[in-house]
Amino acid sequence: MTDEQPNLPAQIASALVSIPKALTPGVIKALDRLLGAAVDIPVAWLAQKKAQIEAQTESYKLVEAAIANTVATSAGADPETAHRAMNVLIRKEYRKQMNREAVAAAMVEDLREHLTANEDGSAPQATGELDEDWLNVFERYAEDASSERLQGLWGRVLAGEIRGPGRFSTRTLRFLSEFSQADASTFEAFSKTAFGEFAPKQLAKPADIADITGLINMESCGLIQGASGLGLRRTMTFNNHGYVFLKEGDIYIVLKGNTNTTIDHECIALTPLGQELLPLVTSRNARDTARVVARSLRTPLIHECYIGVGAGLGNGNKIQFTELLWRNDTPDPQILDGEATPTIV
Repeated sequence: MTDEQPNLPAQIASALVSIPKALTPGVIKALDRLLGAAVDIPVAWLAQKKAQIEAQTESYKLVEAAIANTVATSAGADPETAHRAMNVLIRKEYRKQMNREAVAAAMVEDLREHLTANEDGSAPQATGELDEDWLNVFERYAEDASSERLQGLWGRVLAGEIRGPGRFSTRTLRFLSEFSQADASTFEAFSKTAFGEFAPKQLAKPADIADITGLINMESCGLIQGASGLGLRRTMTFNNHGYVFLKEGDIYIVLKGNTNTTIDHECIALTPLGQELLPLVTSRNARDTARVVARSLRTPLIHECYIGVGAGLGNGNKIQFTELLWRNDTPDPQILDGEATPTIV
């Protein structure tokens, strides 16, 4: 590595320094694709040299030179027409490059802001490598993201994919590219009543029960099921230890009751597409939503309810209780500092 300025915007390079090392390979691969430059820069070198990195990249110059060369060598091209065509192409490529850089900056910022994305306080660990075909599809959508809202959205999608490759399907990318602001607002409101795979119907139904237009629209988009027709009922059975586990990411709602007893409730189910979109709602807090959903499920058959955090321990996955929402004889919430952890079986 020499002292020559690298082809990397300063705001991105500065933020890169603080990203967990486990995620660095995925970040570098994504930046290399979006910025169209060699950005295989060691984090240690960035920490020493970030003050020297220029904000303006060389990408635009490279694009202009390539396009100019192509136009100039076109046989029989009229000079004025060729010049106009070159200007149109350059503006188009500049715009795409600016959009890609904005998405890259949003991705790095999201990773930096969520250094301890896991509920147990640990840093996120990448679980695989970014798929080249997925990146090909993503790049086409990112370069067309001209609004700040879309750039931020695609940045969060890319950050989520870096944390967990395979988290977002190409179908989800296609859906997001067509997702209107109005539909996004409807889903945002709905998401605060949903946890994991479902939303209790009593929470999700609108105040004016006659107007379920929003729910029907989400159902027609393929985000939810059970809004129309006879609806759905979710049935749960307490296991041999008397537990039912409801999961979203590494957050759990833990219900305790009599062994092998069955409970059920009316619900609206999220499709796999809807489940993938939940983490992208920035105004939603999964833990707060878990509390709301858990309290809506309360019945005499549920003796205790906890919020917990999952953690891999040895060969099993266990839950660390962090909050007691209720016991039959204790209606008020209590914070539990590491009560006994049941094994998920």
